[in-house]
Amino acid sequence: QVVIGITILCILTGLAIMQLATIRKFKADDQAYELTDVLGEARQNAIQQRRTFRVEINRTLGQITLINENTEGTAGDDEIEKIVRLKDSVTVGEIPNNIAGAPTATSPIPVLEPVWSNYPLSNGSEKITLRFARSGLVLDTGINHIGTNSVMRGATIYVFTNRERTTMPEVIRAVTVLQASGDTSILKCKFNETGRCGNWEK
Repeated sequence: QVVIGITILCILTGLAIMQLATIRKFKADDQAYELTDVLGEARQNAIQQRRTFRVEINRTLGQITLINENTEGTAGDDEIEKIVRLKDSVTVGEIPNNIAGAPTATSPIPVLEPVWSNYPLSNGSEKITLRFARSGLVLDTGINHIGTNSVMRGATIYVFTNRERTTMPEVIRAVTVLQASGDTSILKCKFNETGRCGNWEK
């Protein structure tokens, strides 16, 4: 009976571990899809309404924010249109410590890392910012709080979860944004035999 009890306990423990891994996978996927939804909405709104929209991944406040910049050349009428909370135990906007190679595409998709904001609605927050112009182009933040001298900027944004009680990423997704069109994709990491992430697939 003791042996049977131990066997059952081992089976239940194994099932619990598998379930936790599955939950972490779904959390990373859900977060990546939520991010691409907001990015897509920003692109569509910018083209349809003929004005600039920006998306801020605010790590200080733990949220993704969709902002209508309204009047060009001023930040006084910037307006928040949507807020999506970042999920617990999911990291967004950091480079995982086991990345061996970033995704590639038809145009540059640099890996963006958070910087400190001087935009009024997020001043003092650490965030990643992408601005969607009415032309369909994707722009960076520029040199000040109204986006002066902003240039085209695509992006790779990592979304990942770690193994339980470790700092080792277990599930990694890369959200890519093409600078010339604003098109987004979600790529899944394929780990090699050493646990490094260097190959990507949709």
